Amino acid sequence: MTTSMEIAEARARQSEDPQLFMVAFTAGWQAAAEGGDIDAKARQLGPDMAAGFVEGVTAWRARTATSRDYVPGSPAHVNHTSRTRNA
Repeated sequence: MTTSMEIAEARARQSEDPQLFMVAFTAGWQAAAEGGDIDAKARQLGPDMAAGFVEGVTAWRARTATSRDYVPGSPAHVNHTSRTRNA
């Protein structure tokens, strides 16, 4: 099974600046782990780091997700849906 870090490293090698991609990946991972306003943290980094940042946030969320998060009608799904609609 391929880990999120292996995927990020492969994508970093394809980017124009692999080191910057991995720094952004780590920033995204940490931002998702800490919670709070992910969009505000992304805006602080700027567009050059967007791809790596999004990859890091996505990797963290995929790692911490449970099957309950994907079951329609479950509490996690209902909470997510209501937050998304009100945003």
